[in-house]
Amino acid sequence: MKQKIVIGLDVGSSNICALVGKVTQKPEVEIIGSAKVSCRGLRNGVVVNIEETTRAIGQAIDEAEGTANTSIKTVYVGIEGGHIESFNHQGAIMISRSNKEIAEEDILRVIDSARAIRLSPEREIIHTLPQGFVVDGQRGVMDPVGMEGSHLGVHVHIVTGVSTTINNLVKCINRSGLDVEDIVLSVLAAAETVVTPEEKDLGCLLIDFGGQTVDLAIFIEGALKATRALPIGSNSITKDIAHCLHVPLSEAARIKREFGCAQMKMLPDNMEINILGMDGKTRQTILTSRLCEIIEPRIEEIFSFVREEMAKISRENLIPAGGILTGGGALLRGVKEISEDILDLPMRLGMPQNVEGLSEVISSPDYATAIGLIKYAQKEEFSGDRRPVRRKENFLVSLIRKIKGWFEEIF
Repeated sequence: MKQKIVIGLDVGSSNICALVGKVTQKPEVEIIGSAKVSCRGLRNGVVVNIEETTRAIGQAIDEAEGTANTSIKTVYVGIEGGHIESFNHQGAIMISRSNKEIAEEDILRVIDSARAIRLSPEREIIHTLPQGFVVDGQRGVMDPVGMEGSHLGVHVHIVTGVSTTINNLVKCINRSGLDVEDIVLSVLAAAETVVTPEEKDLGCLLIDFGGQTVDLAIFIEGALKATRALPIGSNSITKDIAHCLHVPLSEAARIKREFGCAQMKMLPDNMEINILGMDGKTRQTILTSRLCEIIEPRIEEIFSFVREEMAKISRENLIPAGGILTGGGALLRGVKEISEDILDLPMRLGMPQNVEGLSEVISSPDYATAIGLIKYAQKEEFSGDRRPVRRKENFLVSLIRKIKGWFEEIF
């Protein structure tokens, strides 16, 4: 059976996650290598320091390849951040051949017609995602190939990003010695592994609760209808804890992870916990209820923002399958329950599906995007609709970079 080894690179808000996966024609993918590296060169999913981000990407790739005992030159990379914008659009063409039978080339032509839009000079298209086709006025056609018709239309969801922001990310990856096979919207990648086809068909909301951003995706009738990125995430909770309790951010992150709860009524016990002060030596004792008093208002604020975005999209009554929570922020105790109360939706924790391999990876929503990137690569590899390598460095630039690296190693 044909197989390929691919890397999914999740460039998050504060961490770089690299997973090495083995993909075949079977639904399951196997994770054979992983690494997660903290990175201070990113802010809200956007590169703000080229050197630091390049270093973190290089380290994550080296560690992941080391655990998998393999070497790969191209990656599938997830992208997120406030620069991402998306909207719905449509296109149409006439079928001119005599038998009026719609062919694969007509699908490509009509999608190209939908992409023919005027964007501001600083933006570029990342995805053009078909939502459904229209054949001679008949809506709701999902695959018109082989049908007869004179007029073919398509409804698409277009995702765009700022070109310079995308280029800076690609530059960091290139400087790490890798080429970008494809760029994928992070929340779309996460949906590949945590959202079921039935949920997409019925209508659902995916919430990817990251460190510095909360990304939303709405699926209706099997297609992506809307995406949003909110510039707030679980790191804001950590900062609140550090500020209120006068502890280092590392200590705030620890007590949030070990003892945090998003809702007072979900608090199992009001127990005492020992925490370290700013000097790393002084100890103090607080109750878990005090910790919850800090966390709950911020969580309520975050999901209130989600509710407001849902109202703007006007899709709040069209998602009977409910919501799916994924990302590292979804691991906080009580988040599912408080999100249900605020959004008035049934919610579930989005765990990776159809994935095998490293247990610490496949059992956590924290790795959903990186696993989803490997699932996305699987679809491209075995669907027969492969795209060329997205971006490569100029050969001369790449050679100069490699020679510079050799001299640095020697001297």
